[in-house]
Amino acid sequence: MIDKADSNRPERRSALIAHELSRLNIDIAALSEVRFADEGNLREHGAGYTLYWSGKSSTERRLSGVGFMMKNSIATKLETLPRAHSDRIISMRLPLEKKQHLTIFSVYAPTLMAEPADKDSFYTDLRHHLNNTPVTDKILILGDFNARVGKDFEAWKGVIGRHGIGNCNDNGRLLLEFCTEYQLTITNSIFQQKNHLKTTWMHPRSKHWHLLDYVLVRQRDLRDVLHTRVMPSAECHTDHRLVRCKLKLQTKPKPKKKSYPIKAINVCSLSLVEVKTKFQMTLQQKLEEIPPNDDPTPDILWENMKSVILKTSEVLGHTKRKNKDWFDENDQNIQKLLANKRAAHQAHLANPHCSEKKTTFRQVCYTLQRKLREMQNDWWTHLAWKTQSYADMGDYRSFYEALKTVYGPSHQVQSPLRSSDGLDLLTDSTSILTRWSEHFQNLFSANRTVQDTAMDRIPQLPLRDELDEIPSLEETIEAISQLKSRKAAGVDSIPPEIWKDGGPTLHIVLHNLLVCCWEKGLMAAERS
Repeated sequence: MIDKADSNRPERRSALIAHELSRLNIDIAALSEVRFADEGNLREHGAGYTLYWSGKSSTERRLSGVGFMMKNSIATKLETLPRAHSDRIISMRLPLEKKQHLTIFSVYAPTLMAEPADKDSFYTDLRHHLNNTPVTDKILILGDFNARVGKDFEAWKGVIGRHGIGNCNDNGRLLLEFCTEYQLTITNSIFQQKNHLKTTWMHPRSKHWHLLDYVLVRQRDLRDVLHTRVMPSAECHTDHRLVRCKLKLQTKPKPKKKSYPIKAINVCSLSLVEVKTKFQMTLQQKLEEIPPNDDPTPDILWENMKSVILKTSEVLGHTKRKNKDWFDENDQNIQKLLANKRAAHQAHLANPHCSEKKTTFRQVCYTLQRKLREMQNDWWTHLAWKTQSYADMGDYRSFYEALKTVYGPSHQVQSPLRSSDGLDLLTDSTSILTRWSEHFQNLFSANRTVQDTAMDRIPQLPLRDELDEIPSLEETIEAISQLKSRKAAGVDSIPPEIWKDGGPTLHIVLHNLLVCCWEKGLMAAERS
């Protein structure tokens, strides 16, 4: 995954892998040898995937690392963040229908030549995490085990199917013993298919193909597995081939909520007189159509006004996503290069012994690498020139917006919290919010003793009874006019320009809401 100047792999491999997974319609992929530092997540907006990873610290040499890359639609359904256990094990818990859960592990086992202590440590850790998994959960273990399990299905009944391949080695015996202990089945050996649809890695010297990457499930859940096979057409500049496992599972649907546009409203269009006039007239008409309510609450008034504003904002349009990096901005050209590479790869797979097609495929890969680096260099050069020009002109808003693009796609660090006793690690959003609430309650509600002499030293000012009066419409309009423009919208997605340029009818409706809140002593739930 790491982009380096001396690498023979193309830049932004996370984006390339995401596009390849999208082409093959893979929902969740387990990745090995990610080699990113620490733990975190990265969203690839173009392909629609999110990467979660777990690796060694930034101060250590990173030759391992594991992760998940999943569709954004699945990432939003997670009740808890994927848990980074080590640089060789990461897990996630996916809610299914009928109150069931699927716990998925992405693993990367030590190689055959690794120290026995490292192998024992890996399986000890994996056993520990399996023991802590609820017994009712379905289990899916994916990854590079660096093991050959062979095809002796009679000696390992229930673990190996009738369609294994190759011979067993020492790492294979460790894996078979582990599967026997936890009643797991190696699904790669269950289905009858050609050998090239089973093997995942070619030995660089002997040129023999072997099966090293596995999909393991509980024996009781084997009926959920529809098919496991290698996808030779997948090409992500790695010496391992992609293993695809189809499962008959249904994820738990997200609760349906009243949704509003989450795209940023294009308030710049309000500078056009005809657009501003149309927006005000449309907004006035829709606000006047809101049915009257004899006993309104702040929540009712707010929701009615908010829904009308957001629906009317279609008149203004929405802004496109900013801060695209060089890969996203060159997406069309990159897709053409990837299509050429796929065609050359397919031709090579169809006739692997043809030296001409092999040479053509290598040349296409080199061309892809060279073009990507040229695109990256050109993009950075243009960005540097543009940023400097903004600074020279004193356009500091555009200057700082240009600086934001330097950081590329969204890259976040996982933010779990410790429980109050420090024993448990909280990863689900509900527990994290509860812990923050508990923290601030303890912080601000502690009983403190204030001496009377200290109170006496505070200067006393005369009471201003007029501050307790209901705010007038004029005061509301004046407060709106003092809002600063070009500021980010809050949770309601309504920027300040809407309130300032929405027209007198919007100001009256907003004033009625403020009066209702004032008289009832309540705030709308979303604003409190």
